[in-house]
Amino acid sequence: MESKDEVKTKFGIHLLNLLEEYGRVHNCRPSLRQLAIRSDLEYSNVQRISKGQVDLVLTTIFALAKGLEIKPMMLLDF
Repeated sequence: MESKDEVKTKFGIHLLNLLEEYGRVHNCRPSLRQLAIRSDLEYSNVQRISKGQVDLVLTTIFALAKGLEIKPMMLLDF
């Protein structure tokens, strides 16, 4: 079984990959700051999530999914 830190790190990597995919689909250069705005989250929090430093709550997962224009389940499929 993976440790909590490993799971958080893998989620952060997955989030960055989904952000890159968002950029390809929307033909733009996405940033964590833009994702934070679209997700209605603090930039510093999104930045820490991407680095695997934060335990997420369900509402944050839904907010990130909104910002990426994907279903929340896609964030958990890593």
